[in-house]
Amino acid sequence: MTNTNIQNTISKVHANISSLFSKEDVIKLLTDLDTEIRNENPKGQIDKDDLLTTFRQMLSEKEWDGVVDKDDVDFSIGYDNKIEVDRIAIDEDFLISEVVDALESLWDALEEQED
Repeated sequence: MTNTNIQNTISKVHANISSLFSKEDVIKLLTDLDTEIRNENPKGQIDKDDLLTTFRQMLSEKEWDGVVDKDDVDFSIGYDNKIEVDRIAIDEDFLISEVVDALESLWDALEEQED
């Protein structure tokens, strides 16, 4: 798209009868070109609620079985002979890795939308 704007500006210069351009003419031409390019490709606004909803959805689709180390759990027998979990190990590195992967996927998806 930007290339089209530049070609149109070059055509405007060629179409001009005068072969001499004042400094003001060049400044106006470049300013107009800059305005056209900015209006053509406005920066996208990211809606925070949409972003958070998409991120939550990406996280909900992850497999979280690896977060808990099922081999490292401490149990006890509580009141009424109920089995209680006293301690359970959580793999924080796995958790952080999965969240960062989801965030990176979301970022990539947003970049694709801008293109």
